[in-house]
Amino acid sequence: MERYETWWSDEWRAIDVIGHGNRANVLPVEYFERPVAVAGPDYVLPENIAERGRPAVRELGNDPVTSVRAASNRVLAFVAAVPDDAKVGTPFGEQSLNPYLRSRTAELLLHGVDLGTEVEVPSEALIECGTFLVKRAVRSGRGLEVIRSLSGRGTLPPAFNVY
Repeated sequence: MERYETWWSDEWRAIDVIGHGNRANVLPVEYFERPVAVAGPDYVLPENIAERGRPAVRELGNDPVTSVRAASNRVLAFVAAVPDDAKVGTPFGEQSLNPYLRSRTAELLLHGVDLGTEVEVPSEALIECGTFLVKRAVRSGRGLEVIRSLSGRGTLPPAFNVY
């Protein structure tokens, strides 16, 4: 576990990002089996996100690689087994599983980038992540800015994000 204790940022260690990111593997199954109530706006505050990550780090145990691999295998088996019209009860309301999985793909890919993961990302994952992020931009009223930037017709302001 010690090799995962290096600092990733002033607030998050690498192990914190791994635990937080692994929630993308764990939550689809959890929210299908045990839907949760809709949360209030405080749910997305950075300190609350960090607080939810602490138990996720503990759940990794002494072998984070094996824990993440097991969670990944479990969610893949789950997705293969549930009906196409499966629903999950998330803090943002009930959703169809397939669109919810796009958000989890984005989380896994982005936190892999945060950690400096040096793996070839499957093009399907990049498409899902990009689609998810562009949809977020559109929903927040910033879609045209993103489209202009992606097409070379503009640039995004410093520190722009869709979260």
